[in-house]
Amino acid sequence: MAKAELYNIYLKHKPSVTAEEIKKQMDLSLDWYKYADQCWIVETTSTPEKWLTRLKPLAEPGGFLFICKIDASVRQGWMATSFWEWLKPKAEKKKSL
Repeated sequence: MAKAELYNIYLKHKPSVTAEEIKKQMDLSLDWYKYADQCWIVETTSTPEKWLTRLKPLAEPGGFLFICKIDASVRQGWMATSFWEWLKPKAEKKKSL
């Protein structure tokens, strides 16, 4: 089985896309956290290419999509407590591997 990775996803969707359509795609991950209007972190065993295939139809035409692997074991910042509670176990799990 592929190991889980964390990816930052920025998706500026086209106007016709609903929040439910986006949620349906994000729910294909193992877990996800939406931390800003157009930004998510997903925990997934899927590749960035697979996420591109899933999300590109929500962005084109006229939107934007950026997917980037992140190393959450190296982190600093000022975020909601719920965010840190969600991220910390995932970062610690990755650190112990």
